[in-house]
Amino acid sequence: MMIFITLPVIIFGPIAGILVDRWHKKTVMVICDALRTLCALLIPVLFLITRSIYPVFVIVFFMFLLALFFNAARSAIIPNLVSKKRILTANAVVNFVSRGATFLGMLAGGIIVDWKIWHRVFGIAGWTAAFILDAITFAVSAILLYVMKVKLPDMPQKVEHLKPVGFFLLLRGGLSRMWHELVHAVKMIFHEKNLGFAMATIVLMVLAGIIIFILVVPTVQQEMAWGTSGVSYLAAIGAIGLLVGAYLTGIFGHHFDLKISMLVCFILVGASLAMFPFLTNFWLFAIVCFVCGVAISPVFIGQETLIHHYADEFVRGRIFSLRDWILNGLSALGAVVIGILTAIIGKDYLFIFSGVGIAALAMLGWLILARGKSNSISQNHA
Repeated sequence: MMIFITLPVIIFGPIAGILVDRWHKKTVMVICDALRTLCALLIPVLFLITRSIYPVFVIVFFMFLLALFFNAARSAIIPNLVSKKRILTANAVVNFVSRGATFLGMLAGGIIVDWKIWHRVFGIAGWTAAFILDAITFAVSAILLYVMKVKLPDMPQKVEHLKPVGFFLLLRGGLSRMWHELVHAVKMIFHEKNLGFAMATIVLMVLAGIIIFILVVPTVQQEMAWGTSGVSYLAAIGAIGLLVGAYLTGIFGHHFDLKISMLVCFILVGASLAMFPFLTNFWLFAIVCFVCGVAISPVFIGQETLIHHYADEFVRGRIFSLRDWILNGLSALGAVVIGILTAIIGKDYLFIFSGVGIAALAMLGWLILARGKSNSISQNHA
């Protein structure tokens, strides 16, 4: 299942951004949610008809392919909905709502599936009811997006690579054209240092995420003997930290330098990872997980805000899809590398080395930014 969830991003990630930049972003979101409504309904129907999980894999693949286009369009359209000075707050609100909805969805999902009323009253299984309710949420989202008012700028007609074109026509036009458009986006990332900074932080974020998922979970489950329930409790505490971090960023984030705030958060995450081998009490684990959650939220919000501020209107979709593509690709590769290193140097040392490394790279970035600012001030005085 995880393979079919991640394959759309790995295969079509960059292509999604190219198409989203050509299409009307609101229309993309409405169509994607309408089709995801159909996909959510098809999952129980196909399984009940075929009694096989393989057709479900196909639907899941298309469902997350649609999610890829939806997420690229949603991220790219935010600057068209709010003023420039409110972009940070808007990203914090989106992050807060997304994390909160995910947390509540996981909690409600278990309750809905186990609720006996579905079988007694409607004669259907709880998991079937859950997919039907899921389809309803996608349908409601499509309706709300359809009535949403947004003014998008007209595409420059003279720019060849922005002319609207369908997916299959784009493929027929050749891979060289798509490669040219991706190169155009990559050049913008290297040319605009703020976009380069946002992309560079992905490496640190992936390393921290892999360490947490690959090393922290078995540590809590097996070595600390807290089992799956212990993991779920700590995950819930970390999720609360994500919500608190998003809320604080939305309220106070505009008072601080965005890039410095992101680096400070990486220092906190690195310090937290380095502390894990020395934690023996559940509540100490809980505090560290909460701090990690609080620190990770401003990084996500900061990345999106930097892209919104410094990416061109008609390249924004490509930048966001490239970010997600790099994030997923590095995560898959990093998981293999971390697994090998764990067998070679041991889990505890890997915690310490990775935590110290993340904090050290963040402090180095801080020093580079500080030097750049001091040089700029000196030149202005001169």
